[in-house]
Amino acid sequence: MKIAIHGRGRMGTLVEAIATERGHEVAAIFAADAPISASRLQGIDVVVDFSHASAIDAVVGACCEAGVALVTGTTGWDGQRAAIDARVRDAAIGFVAAANFSPGATIAFALAREAARLTALFGGYEAGIEERHHAKKKDSPSGTALRLAKEVREGSDGLLNPQIAASRAGAEVGLHTVFFDSADDLVEISHRARSREGFARGAIVAAERIAGRAGVWTFEELVAGG
Repeated sequence: MKIAIHGRGRMGTLVEAIATERGHEVAAIFAADAPISASRLQGIDVVVDFSHASAIDAVVGACCEAGVALVTGTTGWDGQRAAIDARVRDAAIGFVAAANFSPGATIAFALAREAARLTALFGGYEAGIEERHHAKKKDSPSGTALRLAKEVREGSDGLLNPQIAASRAGAEVGLHTVFFDSADDLVEISHRARSREGFARGAIVAAERIAGRAGVWTFEELVAGG
């Protein structure tokens, strides 16, 4: 499979290494000084994007025009999500966007939803989310924390609306804890990333599975679909 990478940061470098390790060809790397365009995507199967929210329009536009599938781990553009999903569907390309491609985070999302469902049934619980990241992380709260909050709200049918406490300091790769607190007990679900390689590996798995498909997919749907 021929992959193009958008973003030359730490994640882009890891994606390149893992794609090569898994036998794929990294045919192009785009960044601010080498901008993405539809004409430069000829022959590419999938674009993997780890860049900045300000670039999402350009990346989506190029992929839609070229008819190339897109995997993005870029966060901070939730306000544009509905419009971008519509563009992708109109162009009939494959698209998956995830705040966190690590398998452990995917498990944490499912656990948070189920815990929210059960604690809402029992009653007497309040929910909250705490997240910690390194000092250089720009978006706050993180996309993963926002996704956890969404799972809690939907799992509880709107009965629980967790507040998010975020901190940015040190070198923490990513720690997320969702908790359900009552007068009787406390339930906590935590996910801590030990390295960024899990994110990159998951993104390549998503790229392998989105190639040749059309429409908007979640990472969970792609993994479950094989």
